[in-house]
Amino acid sequence: MVKYIGFDIDCNKVVACVVQQSRNDYFETFGSDIDSMQKFLKKQKSPGIEIRLAFEISGQAGFIYDSLIGSVDVIKVANPYKTTWIYRTSKKTDSLDARKLAVLMSIDELPEVYMPSKEVRQWRSLINHRKKLVDNACQTKNRIRAIIKSQGLNKGFYKGSLWTKTNRLWLKSLFENNDSFELWRLELSNYIVSLEALEKQISGTTEYLDGYLAKQPGAVLLMSIPGVGPRTAEAILAYTDNIERFSNYKKYCSYFGLTPKLDQSGMTRRVGHISKQGPSVVRWVLCESSWKVVRYVPAMKAFYERVMSGQKSRKKIAIVAVCRKMVSVMRAMLISGELFNESMINEEMLKSA
Repeated sequence: MVKYIGFDIDCNKVVACVVQQSRNDYFETFGSDIDSMQKFLKKQKSPGIEIRLAFEISGQAGFIYDSLIGSVDVIKVANPYKTTWIYRTSKKTDSLDARKLAVLMSIDELPEVYMPSKEVRQWRSLINHRKKLVDNACQTKNRIRAIIKSQGLNKGFYKGSLWTKTNRLWLKSLFENNDSFELWRLELSNYIVSLEALEKQISGTTEYLDGYLAKQPGAVLLMSIPGVGPRTAEAILAYTDNIERFSNYKKYCSYFGLTPKLDQSGMTRRVGHISKQGPSVVRWVLCESSWKVVRYVPAMKAFYERVMSGQKSRKKIAIVAVCRKMVSVMRAMLISGELFNESMINEEMLKSA
């Protein structure tokens, strides 16, 4: 006998629904702490009963998953956006949401979210953290440029980038040892201090990520592609986790949001922009790497130019196609364990033809 249990979890409470064959649905409300959840699940346990639990993905889903996995026989994390389309109701209550999860699991139609290990989740989190630090640093640099431009200074005092050592010293001299009290100097000072702090954090985070990536067996494989560096390799490996869960290259590309949307009805078939589902950080690093791969790999350059068809307006379309082709090649490399060679590009092109 199997008990299918759905948890609707919020900050203050959990509404549970137990669905069991030949029995009425059972509902119960209790606290949202782990102890209360474990006590409820323990009460549902009895000899010959299998407990299967489902709850929706959230910011604390990983913690809940790790805490409850030992209290049930099967635990699944659901995608709330897909459950809404599969199981549509005119009303929405916590009880109905909990029952929806239990019922969908009982008929094997629950749209499940893959839950990686705690270590991989933290790796992903640190990758995203570094991306946010880089974005903040870029934003701070733009604000510094805007401040000095507002004072008629369109470039650094010395040759080269505004961020060279000599020009940074010049920027500091604009507010250090300066008797004239102007508010823009204080603003500039604050932004430069912020930039230095961000760059220090980026350096420390990057150093740690480099050390962690060096221990991953797939890193050498992916970085054997000319133009693919550690940031791209780590993002692909962290979000792939287990390459065996992707049965073909189409599912792998779709996971990263690189496949186009399809709108088909009768004789009408429209192919739109890429879905952009999945981890955005992976698409970002892939796009950055793709421009380098096109430069260093002749076969990929030929593919890029063929998609572009001599039209400059198709550059973005062509580079997204290169991203998708790179992902297909990376999947083949991770499965076979082979280092990169250009023949892989032609093989993947034949598969996708």
